[in-house]
Amino acid sequence: MVISFLVALLWTSRARKRVMVTFSVAVTVLGLALLVVYVSSSGAVGSAGSVLPADCARPAGGFLIVASSLGYNESMVHGAPSQSWPVMDIQEGSNVTITICNTYQQAVGFQVIHYLQDRMEIVAPGHALTVSFVADQKGTFTIYCAIFCAIHLYLQGGELKVT
Repeated sequence: MVISFLVALLWTSRARKRVMVTFSVAVTVLGLALLVVYVSSSGAVGSAGSVLPADCARPAGGFLIVASSLGYNESMVHGAPSQSWPVMDIQEGSNVTITICNTYQQAVGFQVIHYLQDRMEIVAPGHALTVSFVADQKGTFTIYCAIFCAIHLYLQGGELKVT
């Protein structure tokens, strides 16, 4: 009981405030440090640490989409999801070939409304996948990912424009 009384005397409200402020600052700094490490190691396109899968190449006459910590083809930088990105323009009746490369730490999905909406293509981290179809209908079709992940929001606004 005497020890409790002495601790209570020493533990003033000013000391309590200092401890709480110090703790809050420490938690904030640790959180920011973890965020920096996470983003820098997640394979952002164009960063020194990004490694494209061996079979990641633009198909002849087709399109290349790279999924990274910044979304599809850095869609975060292009204003996604409020501004569509990437945007692919093609002619009706054309054969469409798209290679999707994943440099992100998690699997990503790839779907296109009307053309690939009945099956979800999944691209594992460090892998590439090529899909093909015939653009048989005019219109603007959303390109999106149906796998929820940390960058999911930035994988929602691509467009395939068939004219």
